[in-house]
Amino acid sequence: MKIPHKIFGIAMLVFLMMGSTILYSTYKLYLVSREATDLAEIFIPLSDQVGEIGIQVLLQETHVERHQKHLIEARLIEVKRDELIAAVPSSSNLVPSADNDDRIAELESDHAALIEEIATNEKAYDELETRLDASLKRAEADVESAIANAATINGQNTLSALLPMVQAIEQQQSSLNDQLRLLVQTLKEGRVQHPQLEDLIEAEQEKLASQLDATEDKLAHYMLGASGRAEEHERQALLVSVALTIASGLLALLASGLVIRTMLVPLRRLIAGTNEVENGNLTGELKALTKDEIGDLTRSFNGMVEGLRKSEQIKVKFGQYVDPRVVSALIEETGKELMSGERKVVSVFFADLANFTGISERFSPEGVVTLVNHYLAMMSEPVTQHQGLIDKYIGDAIMAFWTPPFCDDGQQATLAVRAALQDAALVRIFRQELPALTGLARDLPDIHMRIGIATGDAIVGSIGSEKSKNYTVIGDTVNLGSRLESANRIYGTTILVCRQTFEMASGAFEFRKIDDLLVFGKTEPVSVYEPLGAVSALDRDLLAYRDQFEDALAMFHKGAWTDAQNAFQACKQTRENDSACDTYLKRLTMIKQDGPPPEWNGVWHMDSK
Repeated sequence: MKIPHKIFGIAMLVFLMMGSTILYSTYKLYLVSREATDLAEIFIPLSDQVGEIGIQVLLQETHVERHQKHLIEARLIEVKRDELIAAVPSSSNLVPSADNDDRIAELESDHAALIEEIATNEKAYDELETRLDASLKRAEADVESAIANAATINGQNTLSALLPMVQAIEQQQSSLNDQLRLLVQTLKEGRVQHPQLEDLIEAEQEKLASQLDATEDKLAHYMLGASGRAEEHERQALLVSVALTIASGLLALLASGLVIRTMLVPLRRLIAGTNEVENGNLTGELKALTKDEIGDLTRSFNGMVEGLRKSEQIKVKFGQYVDPRVVSALIEETGKELMSGERKVVSVFFADLANFTGISERFSPEGVVTLVNHYLAMMSEPVTQHQGLIDKYIGDAIMAFWTPPFCDDGQQATLAVRAALQDAALVRIFRQELPALTGLARDLPDIHMRIGIATGDAIVGSIGSEKSKNYTVIGDTVNLGSRLESANRIYGTTILVCRQTFEMASGAFEFRKIDDLLVFGKTEPVSVYEPLGAVSALDRDLLAYRDQFEDALAMFHKGAWTDAQNAFQACKQTRENDSACDTYLKRLTMIKQDGPPPEWNGVWHMDSK
């Protein structure tokens, strides 16, 4: 059986199991839906109806009590009025009392108001009775309709038991209403006291309230039961779904295990071979044991290893002379882009040992090579670590550059400055290693490093003849980087960068301006800066001294010679070992002796490379 057939069989098995799970869950959810339908469409509305009927019954009783009260008050007023009329003297020669007349008139007015209120109350009572009768009939009709439309057997049984209860409420309400009307009629006839009738009405009211409560309890009991049954259906659906899903997974694992068992040996050999390739071992070759897809894969693997073996041989050969990243890109499709020249923003890095000629004269050729190789290996590490490309080694000098796609676009200057600062720190370690490298315990050469970094547009690509090419960078930016490296001799600095480098890297590093310099071979001056360190790593004293130095530099550029000299002398007192400060003090001494340069514009001319 082919591998696709085996996989298809496993998939069908899992599909059937999952289909069973879906069908069972769907059935249970259907039952939940039916219970929810009964609740939402029948029992909750019925419960609301019964509650509304109860409210209407209470309102009816309230109206009767108010009507009874008004009738009693009206009867009492009639009695008082009749008594006052009876007390008026009958003799024709006697004048009725004015107060008595006013009292009779007041009683007549109160009686008329009560009669009007009684009429209004009777009208409201009649309307309420009509609404109550309609609500009871509608409830009965709704129950009868719901019996036929109930979604569940439990719902039908409950509704069948509920119908007589609703009918009993209707009958009891009718009986109570008759008693209430009888009470009102007796009051209208003038009987104020009727204890037997009132006791009968109270009993009827209690009986009606009991029937309403029983009906509401019946509805509440069913709704609670329906909710519980729905939850039980959900729980069963969940449990069965989980159980069938687990069973499907176990069955799939078992079937997969049986399939994998037939392919396990060749797959393990392929995995082992892949691990060997991952670890750099390209010498192995796997034997194809089968003629199925795994056998085809094994043969493809062998072809891939052979291709990698050839590519690695190329990389090993050329990686000693060209950055391995460039070699990889040249081998891959991106090499086509590298071959053609392209104008890009680059940061060019030049590093050189000061007085290398004097150093080399003190050692044998072998010793010089050992020393330089160790130095170059140490200084190259920060460059490559921070995405830089080593362009070439010129004796003890290093030329490197940063450009996309080999570094993050926009980070060229920041990466170059970071590598330069690390190189400057490594020089101190290199000095400590000199005794072991040279075998000398004293009279060791004084090792100093000069670095120049320039950022700007340049042409990047494979430059050379048809027989020999070099992936390099050319342009005015390259020349500027070389001149900045040389300019360190003027100021006694280790690292100098151009203005564009300063602007691109100023978010990560602190700088101080060194000068406005017209380098050899250029017609336009450039601003030159010295990186001091990472923004977060510098103390306030160094930053304060930077500001003090730049204030003195501004005076010098303006031609305020005396003020500049005083300011640089103050800088000298603050930081005694600042070679750049010494440079400006020497310049000011020369200007004081020979006069300022003609047509001074703040730019110092660099007369040599």
